[in-house]
Amino acid sequence: MNENVSKNLRKLRLEKKLTQEQVAEKLGVSAQSVSRWETAASFPDIMLLPEISRLYGVLVDDLFKDDLQGYDKLSDRLVAVYYDTMRWEDFTAAVQEYERMEKEGTMEAWDYYKRTWLFGRMIYVSTKKILEDYDKTMELSKKNDPELYLDARDGKLIFQCSSTADGPQCVEEQLQVVKEHPEDSREWARLEGAYYNTKQYEECYRVAKEAITKFPEDSEHYCNAGDACKELGKYKEAYWYWEKRHELDPEKLDGLYGIAFCREELGEYDKAYEAWMRIVGILNEWKEEIDVKFPMRKAEECKAKMEKQE
Repeated sequence: MNENVSKNLRKLRLEKKLTQEQVAEKLGVSAQSVSRWETAASFPDIMLLPEISRLYGVLVDDLFKDDLQGYDKLSDRLVAVYYDTMRWEDFTAAVQEYERMEKEGTMEAWDYYKRTWLFGRMIYVSTKKILEDYDKTMELSKKNDPELYLDARDGKLIFQCSSTADGPQCVEEQLQVVKEHPEDSREWARLEGAYYNTKQYEECYRVAKEAITKFPEDSEHYCNAGDACKELGKYKEAYWYWEKRHELDPEKLDGLYGIAFCREELGEYDKAYEAWMRIVGILNEWKEEIDVKFPMRKAEECKAKMEKQE
């Protein structure tokens, strides 16, 4: 038997302040078996190694190390691994262990607290990667795919405004861009998006209305105006702008989705049902079998709520 394994099994047991009998009971083996493992007389059944590692708060690979560090729980060890590697697979391993603990009812206050750090770190890592990928997309598409370049630029601006601390700076920069390119409708729409995603809804609505007078056939401004009106509680105006968005560009359904969601949030389930079924009808005409599942489910939910109210 690997001497490190026997040494580590004894070290971990003592750190946990467990007797060989207690370990044996937890693992469903005899105390004699535990003793033989710790004296290198025999090796645990390989199928038992994951359970042993979880009991001692380490990974199976850790049992073979000569500089083993023990942890209170396996989840703590998995978080430590993710902190070191920042790899997606190590993040998911830690999440799965927390989910197992939560399902078994063994999660304690410290575990919930530690999981907040885990998800917070993933947000940080993901945010950095998202911005890097937007930049790479723009770098590679600027010459050969200008539409993709513009989409990536839109996406990066919205993401920075909604998910980072750079929102105010992004708004100011986009405001300057609009001043330099006053006849570019897309730059106006970006400014509207920047205001909206920094929760400056009055400014978003003001700019959208001004843009509509300059670019009355660009449906994007109507959609942004509708979104801002919804946040401002101007629902009648929001519905009008969202309808105008669909009228000008029938292939864009975001305005109709806006109406459906808003009606449902307001508890107007009969009107929300009609709005969802309208979307279902359009998607069925387009033969979008996958996309139609979500609005169909939402319509059924609204119908159920209507029946409950009766």
